[in-house]
Amino acid sequence: MKNKKIIIGVLVLILIVVGTVSYSNGSKPVANNKIKVGVVLPLSGQYASFGESVKNSMEMSLKDLKNNNIELVFEDDQYDSAKALSAYNKLQSVDNVDIVVGLVSPTLEVLKPKINQTDELMLTVGNESAVEKDNVFEVIPWATELFKTLGKEVSGKYKKVAIVYASDSQLFMTNKNMMIQGMNNQDYIEVPVSSNSDVRTEVSKMLDQGVDSYTVFLGVDQGVKFINEVNKQSKGAKPQIICDGNIELSIGDYLKKGLTNSSFEGCLSTMIADNTSKDYLQRYKAAYNSEPNFLGVYGYDAVQVIGKVLASTNKKDWKSALERDGLSIEGMSGKITFDKTGSRTLVSELHIFKDGKFVKFDK
Repeated sequence: MKNKKIIIGVLVLILIVVGTVSYSNGSKPVANNKIKVGVVLPLSGQYASFGESVKNSMEMSLKDLKNNNIELVFEDDQYDSAKALSAYNKLQSVDNVDIVVGLVSPTLEVLKPKINQTDELMLTVGNESAVEKDNVFEVIPWATELFKTLGKEVSGKYKKVAIVYASDSQLFMTNKNMMIQGMNNQDYIEVPVSSNSDVRTEVSKMLDQGVDSYTVFLGVDQGVKFINEVNKQSKGAKPQIICDGNIELSIGDYLKKGLTNSSFEGCLSTMIADNTSKDYLQRYKAAYNSEPNFLGVYGYDAVQVIGKVLASTNKKDWKSALERDGLSIEGMSGKITFDKTGSRTLVSELHIFKDGKFVKFDK
């Protein structure tokens, strides 16, 4: 009888433990536990300046949160999809993160299918090539619409436009297609460029077709190479470069790699309207003795979304919490709301490169 009581006592203890584990994994608000956030950024390589600004901003945001139950775990993807996948696998299997934050296209495109196969979520500080109702939520507005707007803005301004794009990048091909959608009856040609091209042949063929303007939907290194080759091969008046949000964000890197302001003078760019808080800009500069990149503020707000919405919600309800009608968060980048696809609403404006910097273009 005594042994029977011991066995029953052990069974009760096991049931209590099992019940507790089940409660913490399914029903208990995550606010009472540590939320581990895996962050995959380009912390080295040609886009390291973006990664550094986002990382700094996320760390600053974490300090500003009233609750201190969030941990950030950073991994470097070096703007490489294979390294991004390796970083994600480490974050899941070794660090056991609860949610992932991504930035650049190679990372987002390789991780999106894996995220959608699970119950995990991903917040993005950069843009996907396409948005849909899934487990990916964009803290930055889906800027691909900017390229359609860019097409509308340049339509009729030039005789013939060359759309230069990376033929092995889904994101850049999407940007190209969106621009074409907006161009109406504008005369244009497409100039695909492979990642291993020296671009001389492509530039020569482009110039032979009498274009008076061209875009560059390429990575920074390949973009610098292409623009330099245009400057080199052009005889007489050079075609006017048409900028875009990617070039505007990366203009400092383009100039550091040997191009001059004259290469971009007069180029138009459509950009997400900048509603960045002056307080954020001042505090970032004071903390890091530098100006944040345009994307940094969205890194700040990604942490705020996690801290203000997800931290007080059961993990199993995270997705529905972000999809909730009427959800609105005041961030350092302005008001944050998500549409039915998990994408933030876009407000754009037209810029022009003038006297060494992009300024708002007044028509």
